Amino acid sequence: TALVTVRGDSMKDAGLLDGDLVVVETNSPTRPGDIVVAVVDGDMTVKTLRVDRRGQFFLEAANPAYPPIKPQGSLEVIGIVIGSFRRHRRR
Repeated sequence: TALVTVRGDSMKDAGLLDGDLVVVETNSPTRPGDIVVAVVDGDMTVKTLRVDRRGQFFLEAANPAYPPIKPQGSLEVIGIVIGSFRRHRRR
């Protein structure tokens, strides 16, 4: 299990906002529709795992302003987001 800080607004429609901490269950089986932490072509991101008609995995944001992420080289899922929490009082 790990904690990862969300950066940006690409997952806002899933209720994950900039600065939120997500709880990530590592080394778990994944399936399309899971919100995951993944490394795509060297960049870490939090997105929804999807599969296209050809059976290729890609990542989808929960904000229509962002296009799907289709890996050019590699896609490694670190883990599944199983929870989140938000700090209401900033330092």
